[in-house]
Amino acid sequence: MDETDKLKSAADSADDAAQEAADSKWFERVARVGFVANGIVHIILGATAVAVGLGRGGEADQSGAVQQMAAQPFGMVLIVLCLIGCGLMALWCVFNAFFGSASLRGAGMNAPQHRQGRRRWVEFIKTIVSAVAYAAVALTFAQSVIGGGSDSGKTSSQASTTLAKAPGGLYILAAIGVVIVMIGIGFCIAGIRLKWMDELRMPRKAPVSTLLIATGIIGYLGKGATLLAVGALVVVSAMTGDPEEFTGIDGALKAMRDQPFGTVLMLAVGAGLVLYGVFLSLRARYDRMD
Repeated sequence: MDETDKLKSAADSADDAAQEAADSKWFERVARVGFVANGIVHIILGATAVAVGLGRGGEADQSGAVQQMAAQPFGMVLIVLCLIGCGLMALWCVFNAFFGSASLRGAGMNAPQHRQGRRRWVEFIKTIVSAVAYAAVALTFAQSVIGGGSDSGKTSSQASTTLAKAPGGLYILAAIGVVIVMIGIGFCIAGIRLKWMDELRMPRKAPVSTLLIATGIIGYLGKGATLLAVGALVVVSAMTGDPEEFTGIDGALKAMRDQPFGTVLMLAVGAGLVLYGVFLSLRARYDRMD
């Protein structure tokens, strides 16, 4: 067997192993912890947003939520478990996108000009976006474990300022803001149209089913409104030529609070984020993950 055959055999073996991992029930069950971990972050984030809306202090973003977790008894143990869960969920999404049910491989049309092909591409992109999202949450947990966390508002400001200094950086920053706004709109539409229900195994007990649907609708709207606020702040900071004004989720929510009826809106968004966290925790049990 020459080197080419050996490389091909190794690649085939790796491919088979990746497909087995994507189809592994044990991998899937352990990865479900990622839903719970992300849910906890959103519950704390939403509760902090409510507190800030009422005029209390706090940092209403993911790093602030993780820092609050770390301050609790056995908080670091919980953070490590959440780190593992989110990391495994991100890895599962990657395997599913390239080797599992969301991949573009195998039988079936995947040309974007055809309806079936567009659906497959949408599913593939959604899975990749989920992988990136869970990897980002895992990174937040990892920063807390390794270095005690960081000021995400300052980090966001520094990142946007650095990007703005690049050629065409303000245009790129504005485009990123528009994309975030579109994702926020997508969350709101998904919440209203209940498209996410296709991804769940609905529980047989009516109270649990009602809770799942209610938290899903309100939670998606709360998450969407948060992303809309973040995206709008990115666009405004780019258009005004002052990227230092972008300070992440915390800055976006506090900017929302300063608008007319902003306190009421922020309280509603905070409650929506709490319910989205509850929905994610329930999703750990009822998501199909197929």
